[in-house]
Amino acid sequence: MTTFTGHLTDAQAQRLVDGVLSTAEAPEVERHAAACLECQALVESYRMLEGALDALAEPELPDDFTFGVLARIEAQERSAARERRFALGILGGVVAATAALVAVAGPGVWAPALSSRVDQLGELARALRIGAGFVPAVVGALRLQIVLAAAAFALPLLLALARLMPAAPPETA
Repeated sequence: MTTFTGHLTDAQAQRLVDGVLSTAEAPEVERHAAACLECQALVESYRMLEGALDALAEPELPDDFTFGVLARIEAQERSAARERRFALGILGGVVAATAALVAVAGPGVWAPALSSRVDQLGELARALRIGAGFVPAVVGALRLQIVLAAAAFALPLLLALARLMPAAPPETA
């Protein structure tokens, strides 16, 4: 069961008019709407809006409406495909230009840079392997301290956030 406080929201009033309130909120919302003049006016305004919308004439669609919509979709799909081909062409050009520069420059230019990057990756892998060996033991040993530090940080933050929250509106029935 929900804890209903205050007045109906627009969404609750709309669901009440449409008859689609959840089984949990229906009794409380209906009981409040029956007793509260302000909420009765809100529900009535939605009922009047529903009636006015039902009274509107449904516009007649042109005969070529479906054809026009499908033609616009097809045009957009063709445009997107053209943009993808253009982007792939640019990417291919950049890759070809890069390959040509690497080939022209020769291995004396790019091999040391590549070797340096591979060495850095090796050092990173070694550091991760070392860390994977002792980090779980350290975390296990310091579990209580980690929890206390997290609480010491989170508690003042939560208290400050709680002060920023607006007070709950007074319950009216």
